[in-house]
Amino acid sequence: METIKEEKGRFDEWKLSARVFFANRTAVAGLVIFLLFVGDAIIVEVAPGLVGVQYPDSVVPPLFSITHPECVNQAPEPPSFDHPFGTTEYGVPGEGCLDVLQLVMKAIRIDLAISLFVVLVGAAVGTVIGVVSAYIGRLLDEAMMRITDVFFSVPFLILALALSFVLGRTVLNMAYALIIIWWPLYARYGRSLTLSTKEATYIEAAKAAGSGRLKIMFKHIFPNVVPPVLVQISLDVGTVVGIFATLAFIGVIPNALVPELGALANIGLNLAPLGYWWTVIVPGGTITLFSLAVNLMGDGLRDVIDPRRRS
Repeated sequence: METIKEEKGRFDEWKLSARVFFANRTAVAGLVIFLLFVGDAIIVEVAPGLVGVQYPDSVVPPLFSITHPECVNQAPEPPSFDHPFGTTEYGVPGEGCLDVLQLVMKAIRIDLAISLFVVLVGAAVGTVIGVVSAYIGRLLDEAMMRITDVFFSVPFLILALALSFVLGRTVLNMAYALIIIWWPLYARYGRSLTLSTKEATYIEAAKAAGSGRLKIMFKHIFPNVVPPVLVQISLDVGTVVGIFATLAFIGVIPNALVPELGALANIGLNLAPLGYWWTVIVPGGTITLFSLAVNLMGDGLRDVIDPRRRS
């Protein structure tokens, strides 16, 4: 009977959370845009032919050079019915310039995958370290906080550049570099949440009942730390997309054939002064739209965990 009551209580909590979230129209709009990005990434990964995308891992087929006379002699086309976002200068012999919409669809898949990988791994590692450090305290807590101070003492973009060059200038190594930078943020955040939770009455009751440190940390403290961390994750995904695109834009990725939003904006940067504005506006606008969507979605999630909105 108690189990049924517990299940009903959980269902009521989920129902209340959904009602609070969907009451925020801007958060719902952010969720819809985010799901469109996710849907694009899944389709391009699983069945790119459904949306007319070819060679999803490269701007052009690897066997071709990016300096084809067939495209160089042909000016990029402005947005039209055939090419909603216009075309850019690179292309395939016999096919003309590349469609910017297809390039952006390919780039969304890469940017979304990298940003989720960086934030989720960084959050998982950092939150666990923060919880353990704050709960055990003493020398371990002091040592971990001094390590995070070292990371915070260097501007993150400079540190990302340095780590990228040390690890190697590839997309995957850039992701590893961002994870190294990102985990201290969540270590500090997890620590602050744990410090405010570890003195709660139910934690004292768990200690009195004979619960060990591991059980208290991961059964009683960690579940209360996760909801605020999830809100922060939703906000950081957009930030990481922007940072990753910035690194690609300034040329950290030496391979110009990688379909990435920052790299596409870099390609269009030389064309924009010639009047081909869409070649840089479309990739840049896509980055802005994604960052806006996840921030709106994060605001909705913040409402969900706000006790004042749940009363």
